[in-house]
Amino acid sequence: MTTSGVSNYSYSGYSYNNYQNDMLNSSSWVDKANQEAENIKNSTSNKTSSSSSTSSSSSSGVSVGSGASTSTFLLGYQANLEDLEASASKLQVTNKDNVFTKYENALAELAKHPEDKETYQKKVDEAANDIVAAYKDFANKYNNVMDYLSNNQERGSGIAAQLESFKRMMPNEKTLKAMGMSFDTNGKLQVDEKSLKEALEKDPTYVKELMGGQFGIAERVGSKATSILDSSVDKIIGSNESSDSASSSSASSSSTSTSNKKVSAMSDSFLQFASFAKSGAYNLSNYYAVSMLNILV
Repeated sequence: MTTSGVSNYSYSGYSYNNYQNDMLNSSSWVDKANQEAENIKNSTSNKTSSSSSTSSSSSSGVSVGSGASTSTFLLGYQANLEDLEASASKLQVTNKDNVFTKYENALAELAKHPEDKETYQKKVDEAANDIVAAYKDFANKYNNVMDYLSNNQERGSGIAAQLESFKRMMPNEKTLKAMGMSFDTNGKLQVDEKSLKEALEKDPTYVKELMGGQFGIAERVGSKATSILDSSVDKIIGSNESSDSASSSSASSSSTSTSNKKVSAMSDSFLQFASFAKSGAYNLSNYYAVSMLNILV
């Protein structure tokens, strides 16, 4: 069969002339997939916890239904991890414009201007409030990730492993208490604003190092979030579960067993079409389309 024959072939109302032209323009398909993934991410973020089939981490966290696809779960998890990563970054002393630097600068200015103590003390108090806000935001984002993992443990062995790993990132109760932090009866990380401010006034360097130092809480938790974001799907969920998910998403097509093991964070509809296109291209001996599909799947 010639290439022109493939181009004019029509299947279920879809013209292979259009199919061939679209697949040869691989960059446009990648753009479409990325846009679709972004749309799913946005729709996931807007879900509420009012539905009985929805597991919600918190009012501000991302939630997914118990029957949601692996792609939707991964996008929701990505959003939670990125939020935690950004929150931890504000508390790491190695990062520019962290909240501790602002507080230390305010203290230095206060020491330099004893004649205007009221004005510069106000700046110190504002910087302290920023630290408290950053601590509370960090605790909230940490709790969101923990809830998200707890509500999705059935998705694979990797989820439970990550849940335990995040728990190990936190120090003991005594260390947390030194910063005005603790776990409540439900296992949620919480911040005592009064205790934190008292600890800051007593020994700001100690508080800074415990949270934002090289081996501080923010550095450990933030690095953990980053490492997961850089991980493969198999590692995040578990190899068996990710393979099963890929097989499910391509059940309506005639894709090979090798393609069934490949999982992407893109939408299920894109995965289904890519699998169909791959098998269809082989059946029709459309070698041009096959070569371009290697970029997509």
